[in-house]
Amino acid sequence: MGFVLARAHWGHGLGSEAAREVLRHAFETLALEQVTAEAAARNFASLRILAKLGFKHIESFIDESDGERCERFALDGDIGS
Repeated sequence: MGFVLARAHWGHGLGSEAAREVLRHAFETLALEQVTAEAAARNFASLRILAKLGFKHIESFIDESDGERCERFALDGDIGS
């Protein structure tokens, strides 16, 4: 899962709301077992959204395209079942 939101819309809960709907669709409609997400380590807002949604940290890595430190997360569809 990935998301980009224009700076003018930051801090209004739109990223969390959109991510929740994507997850609902992924688990309820597509019946996926797991969703993974990645975020740049310096992107604290995205890291907070992923934590709020229940994603668990899997690993840290360096993005080969730009050398940036990133974090990888996963959320299982059976959470809360």
